[in-house]
Amino acid sequence: MITHAEIEKLLGVRAAVPTVLSLYLRVPHDPPALRSLSARADDLLAQAGRGAADDPDAIKAQDADRRIARRMLEVHAREWLDRTVAIFACGEPRLAETVVLPCAVQDRAVFAARPHVRPMLLAVQRFPGYHLAIIDRQHAWVFRIAGEQMDRMTLPAAEGARTPEFGGWYGLETHRENERVLQLARHHYRDAASVLRRVMHAAGPELLVLGGHRDAIPQFLAMLPDDVRYHLAGSFIADPHTTTPARVRDLADQVIERWVTARERRVVTQVLQEPPGGHLTAIGLHACLAAVNQRAVRLLVVPEGGIAAGFTCQRCGRLSRTGTDCPDWGAASLAVPDLIEDMVVTALDDGAQVETVRDPPGGVAARLRFTLAPAEERSVRRRSPKSGAQRAAAASSGEQKRPSGSQKRPSGSQKGSPGSHTR
Repeated sequence: MITHAEIEKLLGVRAAVPTVLSLYLRVPHDPPALRSLSARADDLLAQAGRGAADDPDAIKAQDADRRIARRMLEVHAREWLDRTVAIFACGEPRLAETVVLPCAVQDRAVFAARPHVRPMLLAVQRFPGYHLAIIDRQHAWVFRIAGEQMDRMTLPAAEGARTPEFGGWYGLETHRENERVLQLARHHYRDAASVLRRVMHAAGPELLVLGGHRDAIPQFLAMLPDDVRYHLAGSFIADPHTTTPARVRDLADQVIERWVTARERRVVTQVLQEPPGGHLTAIGLHACLAAVNQRAVRLLVVPEGGIAAGFTCQRCGRLSRTGTDCPDWGAASLAVPDLIEDMVVTALDDGAQVETVRDPPGGVAARLRFTLAPAEERSVRRRSPKSGAQRAAAASSGEQKRPSGSQKRPSGSQKGSPGSHTR
């Protein structure tokens, strides 16, 4: 299963030039179709890095990365049938790693200064790890599900009681026995809830799915502590003694899928619900770039696919579409293959929440921590800066006279650039 720790580890890989290859490829289900896999991979690899590096050494390094990726496909393709695989390769720093994704993503190949992780973040969001509790009046089973792995823990059976159909004198014994059954069930639910709480706390914050008889689920749910109930994604009805583990897993996955879909709808609604008189929403790439550059993003909503090329300033970390929006006037601009990827990484570095949805408002949207400063808002709308000759003429006439170092923006607009974070 893909974890945020693995993604953080990949993001720790950084090259001086765009020589880190990230290849996402869907491997066909039928072995005979593997013959076309290398051709598909070659098309993606040929398009990747085109025009992004003019340095002969960088071009040579990219060719070496392509050979590594092709070799990995030749050796391991049969192990990845009907799966989507991510291949990361780089000569310096040394990187040769593969990750099997739990879902299909768009085929792509990207050369950048660090691994391209947006598809992996999508996989983590769409297929989170979770706990599954199956319960009845006497038994409880707890599963931890992560990717294809399903670990099972059976809790001790509760004390039994005679069947409720036992009659006795005038049915009085039946009433007593029913009361005892209910009392034992409540004790059992309470004990099972306590064990589930310990298990979930040990594993960290994860979703919870409940399954069992129709009458057992609400009774068990009433015994759950609030901190466990908070993570409940949903429940399903099933007979624990006749349902197979595969069927239980399928029913639980359906609950998680519905929860993920509902969560994405809530995220979009949250972005669009602007409070009266507020300016805490950014819609569209330009507005979101301004918010990311000022470190104002609280929630960033990005699309599943699509790549938007742009630039980043190697001095202040500012992102832009043209490379001319920086106080350094583009002198330190470095082309990046996907601005959205860099926006995601910057937002995560700043502690923002990042969500991937199928069709975000404006292509990219954000909720902000605070209103953008006027200088930042003007920087989005301003025209392209003057040419070098125009700047020289203006400087000679005194138009650009300013003290040394005065081209830097106010401290709030550069704080927390990507290069300043330690992983």
